[in-house]
Parts: sequence; structure tokens; C-alpha cells
Amino acid sequence: MPEESLVTDEVRALVGREAELGRVQVTARAYRRAYEVYVGGVPPAVPAEGEEVPGYVITGLESESEAPAFPQLLPNSLLIANEWWFARPLRMGEWLRMVHRVTDVRERFGGRFGYSIDVLSETVFIDASGAEVARSGRTMTQYSAGEAAGAEGE
Repeated sequence: MPEESLVTDEVRALVGREAELGRVQVTARAYRRAYEVYVGGVPPAVPAEGEEVPGYVITGLESESEAPAFPQLLPNSLLIANEWWFARPLRMGEWLRMVHRVTDVRERFGGRFGYSIDVLSETVFIDASGAEVARSGRTMTQYSAGEAAGAEGE
């Protein structure tokens, strides 16, 4: 366990800072990629232009850009939660603007991973009218494997 908190003022200053990730289009490629991961196999058909697509297609859109890197405060990182929110369904062919932000940083003392830091972030998807269409949130845990419970053969 570190002698003092690794969540410094500089790290806390990242909370709430927005980063434009550019625009992304709901495409057949994104649909197929997400379908393969969440349903398995090849989709029997792809929705036509303007038709609604399943919410899990949001993951295909996120893979089209990369969020700014968060400082690596501990040597290991693990995705522990994903959360999606939709104001309305995504539609095939539409263009969306993506904005990323860190929403919170939390320290944890003890537990399975020993001392760890949880980084909560989200990507917001905004349509051409400026309306928020969806949000994709994630929680990443940074930890040191040597401090994790059972790391020494327990």
C-alpha cells in the first residue's frame, strides 16, 4: 500500500474535464461487430438506413475512437462495470458527436485487490440537433497484483 494517496490534486482535476472524440456514424460495420460480440455469429440482415438498431451497437461506435488516457497510477487495470443509458434508440446511418469525461475517481483500501483506484468515465453521444442520445459509462480499477488478496498463495 502506498505511503500516501495516489489521487493527487492533478488527478482530481481530471474529473469533469471533457474531451471531444469527434463524430461517428452508425454503420453496418459497427452493427456487425457488436452483433458478433453480443449475439454471436453473423447477423441475418442489417437494418436499413434510418431504422433503429439494438443498444449494444454503442460498443461498436466506441471502438471507432479512443478516449484520452487516464494516468496509470498502479500497474494493473481491469474493467469492472459497463453501463448504458439511452434517451432514444440509435438509428442506422445517423452521425453522432462523442464527448468523453471522467466522472469520478475513488480510492479503495482493502478488498480483493488491496489498495486500488476506481476510475469512472463516460462517453456521451449527441445527435445533429444537439440532443443527448446515449451515454456509455465504464468503471476501471487500477491495482497492484502483488497486493491483491491471495497474491502470495493464500
